[in-house]
Amino acid sequence: MPFVWLVAPWVESLLVDGVVSGVGGVLVPPALVLLSGLETHTAMGTSLAAMFFLTLLGTWMFWRLGLIRWREALPLVLGGGLAGWPGAWCNARLDAGPLIYILGAVIVLAGLCALRPPTARDKGNLFWHGKAGLFGVGAATGFVAGLTGVGGGVLSVPWMIIVGYAPLTAVALSMPFQVLATLSGSLANVTGGYLDYNLLPGVTLACLFGFWRGVAAARRMSPLLLRRAIGVVCCALGVFLLVRQLMS
Repeated sequence: MPFVWLVAPWVESLLVDGVVSGVGGVLVPPALVLLSGLETHTAMGTSLAAMFFLTLLGTWMFWRLGLIRWREALPLVLGGGLAGWPGAWCNARLDAGPLIYILGAVIVLAGLCALRPPTARDKGNLFWHGKAGLFGVGAATGFVAGLTGVGGGVLSVPWMIIVGYAPLTAVALSMPFQVLATLSGSLANVTGGYLDYNLLPGVTLACLFGFWRGVAAARRMSPLLLRRAIGVVCCALGVFLLVRQLMS
């Protein structure tokens, strides 16, 4: 296995999943598409399966830190679990080109959401702090996870920051819901044959180690810096993917 295939997921988990936001594999699908030579559907399916193991570790770590509020996490979990499979089903029926455009657009959107400063109106919107709102966030982002191969937190974390959640709390709540969302989507990918079993162990180990080190660093960063880092990284990567696809 070429070394670069392991470097990209490790950097992703250290700088993005752990340090920046826990957004869940936002760099891994494009890294596998660009560096591994995998077909787009298989790259996304392999990334999503690796995120399942990362979110298990993340859930345990944030639970140990006392940051997971289960009353809020459970509606997210239910929504993500129900929507991951349909997202992966749609992935299997789209060509690679449109999937890259969708992935790039999702990543840019996540970055713009994170860079937008929360307003008093956002923080006062209690709908997104209730069960129905959290279920809707879980379902929408779980579908995106299955569709693109990124963890559902790529949208849930920036959106929850906008409506008033502290960055580290948003990351913590994203972990348990991504467990079910990535499992649901991965089962659909296994059924469709979109999983590289040879590459999966190395990608998973690289992500787990990077995430473990990144969470420790994230606890020492300010909420403002975390939010800005989320936005800058996501916008830069999303624009790169869109431009590259347009020029191909």
